[in-house]
Amino acid sequence: MASESLQYDAALGGPIRLPDRVDSEHFNEARLAEVKQMLRTVASTENQTKLMHQSLPLHMRRRAMSYNPKRLPRRFRAIHVAQFSRSGMPEKKRRPSRKFRRKANNLLKEYERRKRSNVWLETHVWHAKRFHMVAKWGYKVPYSPTRKGYRACYRATAKHCLVQDVSYYGCVELRGGEGALKESLKRFCCERAGLTICAKAFVSGKRSGNVWLFERDRYPLGCVGRVKFAWRPEMEGDDRRTLWIFAHPVFYRKLVEMLVETFGLRNANRDDEPMEVDQITRNAGNLRTPRYENSSSGVTLLELKDTLNYFRLTGPLAHAILSKSLKIYNPSNQSEQWFQDWSQDLLNVKTINEQTKFWDKTRNLTSPGEISPGTTLGLVIADPRLNRPRKRTKALPPVVTVSPEPLPELSSYTASSPIWDKSIRDRITQEMVTTHQLNIRRTRECLVPGEPCAFESQVQPIPILLMQNAGSQDGDFKRLGYGAGWDVIVPSGYGLAFWHTLILWGAKPAGLKEFTMQAIESGIDSERIPDSVLGRTESDLAFESNWSSYFAKPNNRRVNYKKLAITSPFRCPWPQLVTEWNPTTDPDLFVLRDVEQLNKLTLALNRRFNIKSVQLPPNCLIPLLLTLKTRGNPGDNALICLPHRTDFNQNKKNRAANDHTPVYTEPLRRDPQQPERLALRRAHLALLKRLRARRIRAKKRQQRASPGQLVRIAKPATASIIREQLEKMRELWLPANPESIRSQCSRECFGYVTQSSFALSEGQVTGLGYVTARGLEKLFKICTKGAFKVLVRGTKSRCYRFASVKR
Repeated sequence: MASESLQYDAALGGPIRLPDRVDSEHFNEARLAEVKQMLRTVASTENQTKLMHQSLPLHMRRRAMSYNPKRLPRRFRAIHVAQFSRSGMPEKKRRPSRKFRRKANNLLKEYERRKRSNVWLETHVWHAKRFHMVAKWGYKVPYSPTRKGYRACYRATAKHCLVQDVSYYGCVELRGGEGALKESLKRFCCERAGLTICAKAFVSGKRSGNVWLFERDRYPLGCVGRVKFAWRPEMEGDDRRTLWIFAHPVFYRKLVEMLVETFGLRNANRDDEPMEVDQITRNAGNLRTPRYENSSSGVTLLELKDTLNYFRLTGPLAHAILSKSLKIYNPSNQSEQWFQDWSQDLLNVKTINEQTKFWDKTRNLTSPGEISPGTTLGLVIADPRLNRPRKRTKALPPVVTVSPEPLPELSSYTASSPIWDKSIRDRITQEMVTTHQLNIRRTRECLVPGEPCAFESQVQPIPILLMQNAGSQDGDFKRLGYGAGWDVIVPSGYGLAFWHTLILWGAKPAGLKEFTMQAIESGIDSERIPDSVLGRTESDLAFESNWSSYFAKPNNRRVNYKKLAITSPFRCPWPQLVTEWNPTTDPDLFVLRDVEQLNKLTLALNRRFNIKSVQLPPNCLIPLLLTLKTRGNPGDNALICLPHRTDFNQNKKNRAANDHTPVYTEPLRRDPQQPERLALRRAHLALLKRLRARRIRAKKRQQRASPGQLVRIAKPATASIIREQLEKMRELWLPANPESIRSQCSRECFGYVTQSSFALSEGQVTGLGYVTARGLEKLFKICTKGAFKVLVRGTKSRCYRFASVKR
């Protein structure tokens, strides 16, 4: 409808007059052209300030989208590639697969090169993909799994099976007359510390054992370490005996030198005869098994280090896993193998039959703890690669409805095995069929996938040696049978094949860290024993690591241990502690291992024996198992102190009120060296400033003397000054020789906790510690009734808490 009023432009006298009606068709066509132009402008990248991958909403953005188009949605990839192609796409320097980056032969050469600094176990590549690896003792050792596994490893030891590769243990083979071997080996051990290597239970070869070795004729001093050993059963027509000793790599070399010196051996691989022991045992790097001999006595020593695979299975299902993994070899006459040559002797055939009967009667046991402690069993099994499940399966013992039969008696045949013979071991390694070759034959000859092939009966068998670990034998100390398992010795070359089979049958793999867990759960220290070579070495390494990390921090981030009344936070100063408790005694200390005295001490802790009648040596350390009844984890190197009467009263009040506060709190001390440190630091900074100003003045003088020339002055020679300052400051922070260990705090210190952690078997914090003999006698005078308790305090805390004592 036409408007009667004047339009805006016309009212101002303008010539433009708008129509009274709007034509919708023409209006929509004009707007459509504008919308198309707008869409073309938006889609165009000429005037854009952001790239496509920068224009996405936040929830669609991904890391590394700028150089990887596949991280964008599919509909935007073409635009993204077009945008980046204008500036030039970066060339791909890496091929898409490892197969193209490295050839197989170069990869093997690289592995061989990397093995030179640290020896690799045969299972190294498998562990390196799943474990944190550490370099220790000249080996690359698996430390802990990359995923969480502390509780899982404990469950494996308690209810299932834990497997560890301890092939870094070195084996020493002694061979000679039984009398000559016994006469010299008796000098390294003592019957007072338990059964020795020469005990009748072990010499027959039916059982293996563990024994503490000492320096020659120095018991109880000079402890070397704990070793595992096994005698080869007597052979008809051969009056010489063979002994295998498995030692930790820390003291393996010392053990070899001790044996060489005691038996008067000479290096059979060299013509010269040096007089020094370290020169006799020095061999070329490419020599696999050094050999030493004594022509007069007929004793020979052969180093079998790195020539055997050593696996340790722990847990009740260890026996079930072995029964599933080990398939007794059924001999075949279709191929020429070492087994046919070895089985020509009728005595060897009888040995195989006896071992097969023994294994058939014991394979259905529910736990390895049911077998006689230390049982040694030799078996000849089929290749473990032929006896694997398709996927990982949990091996379980069969359900037996009938009453179990009595276990068979051990005989000399059960421990006999071809693995004792070096020539057979070498032949087995040389004639081994690789996994690649095995898979190729399976591909060609297997008619039904997963079913046995005809050629598998021709694959050579493998001799192995099983050694049983008894575990806990004292129900009052720990649950009976905890820690029981099997040690398996496998020839070289078959380590990874055997390892894969154990894993597929349900064994839980573990590393070096799990040994600490097993020590806490079993209550038996194995690494931090104060007088052993391994204990001192590990303590020194831990001290150096903690010491360096402590002084790498700035001053305001360090724990001031002087204010906490802690004199030695990173190590246990055993010699000074024993000396302060016994000023007149011999400075050499040792850990009490006398079985009779330890049994009496256990009775005394149970109030059934007089501690004075035990007659503890004054310079000995006594191992104890401590259990905290309240909150808190003191950690390693915690103090073990004697309680006061007021502490017992306070503990009684706390228990009545259900109060978990500490029974006593150490007063905060004053740091007497703090003013001296501040003054020394100010003087040191002033000295460095003076020396710098002196160098600057010298440079300016030279510049004035020769203008226009580049003047260079010598670098500051302050390295020695800074080093001396660092040593002085470290001594003021933590003195190397503290004044007192026994009286460092308000409560008398008479021991230290070497390892402490939460024990899942106890449901409480448990620690392994050592105390002095005189301090323990004083504890008996203080605790006149009830259970014996001590005070425990961590190195970073001022709180004392009670802990019960068990032996």
